[in-house]
Amino acid sequence: MKTLNKRIEAYTHQLQLSEIQIAYKGILAFIGQLRAALIKKYPHYDVSNIYQGYLDMSYFSLSTKPLKDKGLKIAIVYLHEKGSFEVWLSARNRDIAKTYKSILDSLSEEINVFHDHNNQDAIVECVLTPTPDFEDQAQLINTIDQGVENFFSEIISRL
Repeated sequence: MKTLNKRIEAYTHQLQLSEIQIAYKGILAFIGQLRAALIKKYPHYDVSNIYQGYLDMSYFSLSTKPLKDKGLKIAIVYLHEKGSFEVWLSARNRDIAKTYKSILDSLSEEINVFHDHNNQDAIVECVLTPTPDFEDQAQLINTIDQGVENFFSEIISRL
């Protein structure tokens, strides 16, 4: 088993190559553009700040008064290890999440939803794009927006 020092040495070496920092900054810059586009399109949503994460996930959340009143929010998540965007229905705490756990059973098959039991941060998840094309950011924003809109409509209709 590698020691922490060996892992930090490998991490430092990767950082010295500069690719990780450039990619990470690019991902976060895109998430900022996506957030701004959704704020503009959906001015009635409450939009959180961006959570940058620990190279595991970066996200921001959207909520409306009805969702907030139930302790729920929608999170748009970039999963760094998978390199994909997902949208999650999340709750303020684990007790609220348990209350809405059965929502997964009532969702239509029109949107491809699932729940990864290792993911305690989400009640239900949906892959927006497994292979985002950061070279065409306008199209990527549109793809994510459409997926979020479909997911949001489906969730709201079941609450």
